[in-house]
Amino acid sequence: MNKSIFLIGALIPCVTLAQDISYHVKGNIKNWKGRDTVVLNYTVNNALKSDTALASNGKFEFKGQLAEPVMTYIHLQKPMKPDERRDFGQFYLEDGVIQLNAVDSLKQMKVTSRIVNKDYQQIEALTAADFQHIGALRARAMAMTAAERKSPEFTVLDSSYKASIDSVQSIRLRFAKQHPSNYMALVTLDHFAGMTMQYEKTAPVFASFSPAVKNTPLGKSFAARLEKAKQTVTGAVMPSFTSYDTSRNPIQLNDVVHHAKVTLVDFWASWCGPCRAENPNVVKAFNAFREKGFDIISVSLDDNADRWKAAIIKDGMPWHHVSGLQKWEEPVAKYFGIEAIPDNFLLDEQGRVVARGVKGEALYQKIAAMLK
Repeated sequence: MNKSIFLIGALIPCVTLAQDISYHVKGNIKNWKGRDTVVLNYTVNNALKSDTALASNGKFEFKGQLAEPVMTYIHLQKPMKPDERRDFGQFYLEDGVIQLNAVDSLKQMKVTSRIVNKDYQQIEALTAADFQHIGALRARAMAMTAAERKSPEFTVLDSSYKASIDSVQSIRLRFAKQHPSNYMALVTLDHFAGMTMQYEKTAPVFASFSPAVKNTPLGKSFAARLEKAKQTVTGAVMPSFTSYDTSRNPIQLNDVVHHAKVTLVDFWASWCGPCRAENPNVVKAFNAFREKGFDIISVSLDDNADRWKAAIIKDGMPWHHVSGLQKWEEPVAKYFGIEAIPDNFLLDEQGRVVARGVKGEALYQKIAAMLK
């Protein structure tokens, strides 16, 4: 039996989504004539999946089972001209019948199904204006010269960009709070959390979700990420770790914290462009405050010892450096749930987390305030 919580959850609160969902996609593209191959692409467990169906005069069907709703992309299989843009549509594979109707373009298709796609369409509509504005601002910024990016115009543009991002985030969080029994609330909260999880804001919302939502694969994955983020929530003592320096000698975080008033735990890599761009700011802070009790331990997500050591020398970083040389499998990074770099944690003299992800001039000012 493959029943959806979205149909009966309001009547039977104890029902979960433990069983697979069964989807049945029915397509009807009015102006397609003849026989064409239609392709569905989606991702399950980080693996790309594809399915094909033969369309006869615009009519086609897909059937299958999944553990939870999944975003999918649909397009026509055909040779592409060099300057041609692929016509595609996107929707969620969810339990039950999903009807796709269009005149000739998949991008303009109408999706009729149950609650997941309705919620998805609602979120898209609520954030459309902000994302359009964000896209326009990005285009303007990309067209600017290096000198123009130091101008007052760029400062205004950057402020407007951040305001639109904040607006999108507010919409996402509000939607997640208002729909605790809906799968799309979990997806929206996942998008809100991003790479750093924002534990203080996301944990209470996730706790309010129904068991059905929490028991989906995404729900279980999100819960695991929350547990990792809980270790470094503001005010928590950051768990110590041991890793190996450039000479393969062990270094413990606690040993660094013990001798410092303020410690920066920095995650970076020699191959990471944004990390290398941020390094001068970290060097500036280290040189300014090292005599006042500031220290750094940098954890590298490199996998090549020579490139790691060369970058340390080139960027002039004379502090503690450790790495397991396993790139994204770096044990320390995985333990703390680091999913994007650069990232960092500022610790006080007791090893408690004071701030995360502070960069640029803000990093300098924060350290100065902590050492007063």
